Amino acid sequence: MVEIEAWYDPGQAEPLPLREPSQVDELVDRMVSESTEAELGVIAEVARRGDDRWAILQIGVRSSACGFVGYASPQGSVISASGATSPEPVAYDYQNHEREIPSTAEVSLAAVRQALHDFVSSDGARPAGVTWQNM
Repeated sequence: MVEIEAWYDPGQAEPLPLREPSQVDELVDRMVSESTEAELGVIAEVARRGDDRWAILQIGVRSSACGFVGYASPQGSVISASGATSPEPVAYDYQNHEREIPSTAEVSLAAVRQALHDFVSSDGARPAGVTWQNM
């Protein structure tokens, strides 16, 4: 059976299943809430597992304004592109580990949310509504 699962909390014993749109929105809303209380943006890793095909979507949220989307599959890895040209990195946290993301990867929170909905509803396909750049 194919599953779409999220890893978000440090020390999380079991993945969060993402099957319904309401589960996607609950995760993103929680990330928004927690990122507004933290100095760094926050990251969740969402994976499609099962059969012989895999894909991973990383979503980052930094307050209620923006975030980023990363996608990896056997065909390669890409990250969202905003069209910005600033070379400055932005700090995000994934399970108590700081990660720097290029500021050129930050897109609107609406784009992050839609990308996660698209990933879940398409059984792990790369979201088409995101402009991508190579990592």
